[in-house]
Amino acid sequence: MPHPYWYGGLVFISLLLLCFTLWKKRDGRLLVLHFALAGLIDPFEYIILILYPAYQYFPSLTGDLWIDNMLGAISSNDFIVPAVAVIGAAFHLRVYWLVLFSVLFMLVECLFLSFAVFGHFWWEIPYSGIGILLFLLIGRYLWKLILRGPLKKPVLFLYIFFVFLFIYGSCHFIQAHLLDVHDLNIGWFPDQIRDHLALSEAIEILVALLTSAAFFFNRTGQLLIAVVLIAFDTSLMALKIIQVDNVWEFIFYVLLQFISIWVVHKIVKYGTQTQVS
Repeated sequence: MPHPYWYGGLVFISLLLLCFTLWKKRDGRLLVLHFALAGLIDPFEYIILILYPAYQYFPSLTGDLWIDNMLGAISSNDFIVPAVAVIGAAFHLRVYWLVLFSVLFMLVECLFLSFAVFGHFWWEIPYSGIGILLFLLIGRYLWKLILRGPLKKPVLFLYIFFVFLFIYGSCHFIQAHLLDVHDLNIGWFPDQIRDHLALSEAIEILVALLTSAAFFFNRTGQLLIAVVLIAFDTSLMALKIIQVDNVWEFIFYVLLQFISIWVVHKIVKYGTQTQVS
């Protein structure tokens, strides 16, 4: 079977699971939970996929090792893993179900390894089982907090942070690698794509922190954060770390940040309501 089919299958199954959950529960907050859980994976993947590679995805979609790696990670981290976590949370599944899901994920990983559509460097299959079980437990606990509501400020801060990481990170990736709006170059790694991805994730984390803080500020504080963001982006462009072909691409780059912030603030307000009509 061609490699893209394996990863396309994961995306297809995850969409079926998510649609089934939303249909049965009739609660749009679960979609926001999916976004937050997908974002929760990002900082860990940044370390073990980009900075200190533990494994490698082989979807064979683009011909570039690092872009393929990220597309494979998206099918796993943005789709199937959070989709299963949302099921566990929405239906309040007992721990033994979550353990069963973790075992199934390990079996799927074995299958991917045997067909050479996924590979290990220093990673081990039990690491996946333990990590996914913890992830499923976190997802279930987070949903309980939302239902109990309102979220305490530290939890709400983290919730906004992870939702933003997912939404802006996805848009930022599309903006750079599909629309070819900008390049990032800082010289951390010899491979230009890996260098771009490493800096891109670091920028996304920084902007996510500012976005989460802005949620609790008044208009003046939010305006100050907007000024800081524009100054930061302008400085990176002046240093040729952000590379664009013209001023319109830079405007698009900055505009995407502010649109993402506005969207995330809106959906988090909806997604953390104690009750929805």
